[in-house]
Order: sequence, then structure tokens, then C-alpha cells
Amino acid sequence: MIQKKSFQEPVFLLLLSTMLVTLFSTCSPLYPINPWDDAHVFMTIGKSMFKGKILYQEIFDQKGPILFFIHELAAAISYTSFFGIYIIEVLCMWCFSWFGLKTIRLFSNSPINIPLICLLSLLTVTSDAFYYGDSAEEFCLPFLAYTLYQMLRFVKTHESPCWCQSLLLGIGAGIVFWIKFNICIFFYGGSLLALVYIAYREGLLRQLGRIVVWATIGIVIVSVVVMAYFVSKNAVDALIDAYFYTNLFKYHGSSSNGEPDVWWFIFVKLAIMGILLLPVLLTKAQRNVKLLILGSYGTLLLSFTFLTIQFYYILLLYVYGPLFIVFFRRLKPGVKTYGIMGVIAIGAVAINWNFVTFFTGTFSHCTLDITEIVNRNETEDSKVINFSSYDTGIYLKSRQLPPGRYFFINNIEDEEIREEQRQLVNSGQIKYLAREVIPVKTSHDFYDMPIPDNYHLVYKGEENFRYRFYTLPHLYLWNLGYLRPVLGLFMSPQTEPRQMLLYEREP
Repeated sequence: MIQKKSFQEPVFLLLLSTMLVTLFSTCSPLYPINPWDDAHVFMTIGKSMFKGKILYQEIFDQKGPILFFIHELAAAISYTSFFGIYIIEVLCMWCFSWFGLKTIRLFSNSPINIPLICLLSLLTVTSDAFYYGDSAEEFCLPFLAYTLYQMLRFVKTHESPCWCQSLLLGIGAGIVFWIKFNICIFFYGGSLLALVYIAYREGLLRQLGRIVVWATIGIVIVSVVVMAYFVSKNAVDALIDAYFYTNLFKYHGSSSNGEPDVWWFIFVKLAIMGILLLPVLLTKAQRNVKLLILGSYGTLLLSFTFLTIQFYYILLLYVYGPLFIVFFRRLKPGVKTYGIMGVIAIGAVAINWNFVTFFTGTFSHCTLDITEIVNRNETEDSKVINFSSYDTGIYLKSRQLPPGRYFFINNIEDEEIREEQRQLVNSGQIKYLAREVIPVKTSHDFYDMPIPDNYHLVYKGEENFRYRFYTLPHLYLWNLGYLRPVLGLFMSPQTEPRQMLLYEREP
């Protein structure tokens, strides 16, 4: 019976994850396309790498190399769709749910644990933090969930992970580091400090030392694999410049003034951080459990306080969702309990942006229209770029790859990007210019180059796009993503019309 149950639960959670990702990620076959520009950047680079282009050296974005290795794998699965990412998302959600359930069971053996992890998984994918799907944070979730489970098990039961489990901890940390190193620094850094203190007090330093040694080996294994790629391509300098130097010193973080430009706002964020720490401080959990959560959860919140954040950064906080079982562990299965959970679930689904826009027929479609024009008129010289624009998604279903290193404008102000785009257009190689125009003031005014006179407009479409930035303090606070994981405020995000334009070179 135990074996049957242990087999049934992973299968059930896999089916649940498949259903949730299918319904709420725009990478799933249910949706015609993922309309998010970042997702298209990742996929375009993955396709380019699959066709032999060298990351950072011949095709550029500043995100971590493993994120692009993931998309190269996705391109191998499906070259003109996000189906490969959809498969990977299902596996990530499954791991997140499975280790979330194991975390819950460290504190409770209630029969309501399965319904609660189902609800948490639903709230994760329907929240604004999940966005359109295919975020760097999403691919980090399973590794963080596994790490949190193993850390809590060690602290709560003094049961050390075996060498294989410790190695997996390091492999997970290495993958997170090479996806987005700031996540690794804040989550793992705070956790390690807390663990060292707890191990010292409890006489567990030797056991912790063994875990750290094997975890370090795991990190090294991942790093060797990553570095082998760049050494083989003679592109180590490009890696250092793009992933480390650019992120640390040139990247603006937000493409617009995403937070209120007032001196006192940092104190508002500190107050919000304090409120979000209250569930940990007030719980009746063991002291060591509190210290560990304060170490990892607290440092993550602290990073959000001092950095300009996007809503999808908040997805990381859902890793701590299973710990709220401490407050609900005495719930009894019954009509009232399941009724309340059902109302929460229905509310989350009813106002989920992706789900609602698709089933009301208002989902973004302009990218598909533009791509159809480019494909219909394809010739040997029909190259296309995102000119002075975010990535419009033009490369996903078209039969082309970017003609240059900088195929879109990034959140950095770099004359080299602007100059390459000018040279490509002036060279006569580019037949089509794709452009996205949004009605807000952004740092991309640096790249606001006029359309050359020898190009004429052949397509103009307008669509409501999910909009992340709130420059007025009261709007920002009302819509702040911090509140959603804790208070369940699933209001629809603010939207703004954006224009999608396509220009064709005169014959």
C-alpha cells in the first residue's frame, strides 16, 4: 500500500502540473504564441545557438548561459514554437510541487496536505508573478524548492542528506548561479550563514561540512560544463563581459522608471519587507527553523528592497508557500474547508490575465500577423530586425535568424548596439524593420532612431499588453507584487495599448 501511494502521488502531481502549465502558461500549445519580449529573446538566442551561433560573441543578451542552453534544447524539440519550453515548464512545476509537498510533510501529516499543495501550485501559475511563463525565475523554482526541503529536514530532524543528495544540492546551486547569479547569492548566501550558526549551536558542524564539500563538487561540475562551452568557442571574454560586467555595471534592471521616483519609497519597501517577515517571526515553529527561514527568506526580501524589481521576481517567494501549512495544519477535511479552497481557486482562475484574454478572444496576435507578411514575401534578401525596439517575436515562426549580434535593444545604453543596428539598415541587407511602440517614457529613448526614408509602413496593429510598471506611488503600492503571495490579491494587472509595426524597404 505504501509503495502504491508513493507511486500515485508523483504521477498525480505530474498530471496536475501538466494541466496547470497547459492552462496558464502562454508557452503551452493552447496559446498561439507567448507575447512576452523576454521569452522571445531567450528563444531567438536558443535557436541561434542550435544553428551554430556562439552565445554572447555572435548573439547577445546579458542573462545567464544555462538559461540559453535550456532554450537551445527547446529549439531542438520544436524550432518554431515554445513547445519545448512547455515540456520543461511542466517538469519544473512537477518538481516544485513534489518538493513542496515533502516540505509540508516535515510539519504535518494532515490528509489535507495534497489539496493544499494543489492550491499552492494553482496560485503560483495564476499569479502575476508567473507572468506569461518562461521566466528565469521559473526555471530556478525546482532547485530552490529542493534546497529548502533538504535544509529544513537537516535543521528540524538533524538528518543529513546523503552524498548523492548533497551533490544534487550543489548541482542545483550551480544551475541557479549560471541562470541568474544574484538569486544564488541572496538565497544560498543567507541560507548558508544561518546553517553555519545553527550547526555550531547544535554540534552539527562536521555533518554540515560534508554537505558543503559535496555541494561544492556539484557546483564545480556545473561550472566546468559551462566553461567548457566557452573555452571550446574561444568566448570566455565574451562570457565575462556579458554575464558579469554588464549585469553588475551596465544593466539598468528595468526598462522604465518602474518604481516611484521619490526619496521615501525605500522606507516603504523596508516596511513591506518587515510585514512579510511577520509570518516567520510569529509562527510556533522551532527556533532553528525560524533562523533558517529568516536567513534565506530574509536576505531575498532584503534584495528586493534595494533593487528595482519586476513582478516576476516575486515568483521566488512562492518557494516558501509550503511553510504556510504551519498556520493551516489543523484544518479538517470537509465541505467547508474544500468550499473555501474552491472559492479561492475559482477567483484565481477567473482573473488570471493569460486565461481570461485567451478565452475572451483578446489575446495578443499582432506578432503572428507580422510574421505571416515576412514569410509570405520571403526572398534571399528579406532579412528582418527589431529596429530600435524590444524583441517583437519576429524570429520565432519566421524562417530567419538575426543578421547581427544585437537583434533587439536591451536594458543597457550602449552605443555599440545602436551603431550596429544603424549599420545593418544602411548596408541594404535588411528588408523588414519590426518595431514595438509603448506609450510610456523609457530608458530606450537612447535607442529611439527614426525609421529611414526608404522604408514604408506595411503593417500597424494595436493590442493591450500586460504592463508591469507603476510610476505613481499609490498605483505602485496598490498593484505591488509583494502582496500577492501573502494576501492573495489577484487583481488584473494594469494594461497599456502597444503598437506593433512592420516597415518594408522600398524596391
